[in-house]
Amino acid sequence: MQARSLLFDLWGDYIQYVGGEAWTSTLARYLGEFGISEPTLRQALSRMTRQGWLQTRRVASRSCYSLTDRGQWRIVEASRRVYHPEDHPWDGQWRILTYSIPEAMRAKRDELRRELAWTGLAALTPGTWISPNPLEEAIAELIHRYAIEPYVATFRSGHNGPGSPQELVRRCWDLAAIQASYQRFIAQWAPRLEQYERSPHLPDDRCFVNKIELVHDYRKFLFVDPGLPLELLPAGWQGLDARRLFQQYYALLEPGARRFMDAAFEPIPRAH
Repeated sequence: MQARSLLFDLWGDYIQYVGGEAWTSTLARYLGEFGISEPTLRQALSRMTRQGWLQTRRVASRSCYSLTDRGQWRIVEASRRVYHPEDHPWDGQWRILTYSIPEAMRAKRDELRRELAWTGLAALTPGTWISPNPLEEAIAELIHRYAIEPYVATFRSGHNGPGSPQELVRRCWDLAAIQASYQRFIAQWAPRLEQYERSPHLPDDRCFVNKIELVHDYRKFLFVDPGLPLELLPAGWQGLDARRLFQQYYALLEPGARRFMDAAFEPIPRAH
């Protein structure tokens, strides 16, 4: 587990709910449970600050970190998809983004593609991305953030074929690979849940480590599974079983993990 990924996990799971800021020393206490040294943590914090995810401020002689607007948007969206997923009946519509971004803006175009994939769209063609999910607000946010209004157009439309909507989904997303990832997740975590249920007396620090490891592994699905409507997914979709497993084990680990995190968290004076 890398320090950068653990920091995203911690902000999404806890820090955003206790004021949104954390001392470097507090972060070192948390990441130390995973064998991450303080120099490695400081390197990760510096890198995330340069990348625009975090910002720092000085309080007397100490440094604390918080999310930038970009980081806050990412964490809020990730938290919604991890902790509060919603299954809505499909409205039969496809959200479409087309773009033609000049070669001189290649770096921005490449970053946009990564963000579109993370948001839940897939490339139908290199310059046309689609999703059956209601992502109008998220798409508008990306267009505004990257200032690409002159180079894009968005649509909401039905699909007239050829082929079925399910075939279009299989064309754009590798459902077999996603299904296999869910099966691996279940194979890894179901035995750990069963073991905990047989012997639920874990120390708080172990509850914390196990919970963050669970969140860390489950959060990886944000990069591969867009949360497609059930009507478009094959029968026996393992994503539903993985979600139930995640929620059940998380609920068991949360009380002890929260006690540990509360005890290690040092409040920060608010900026005037």
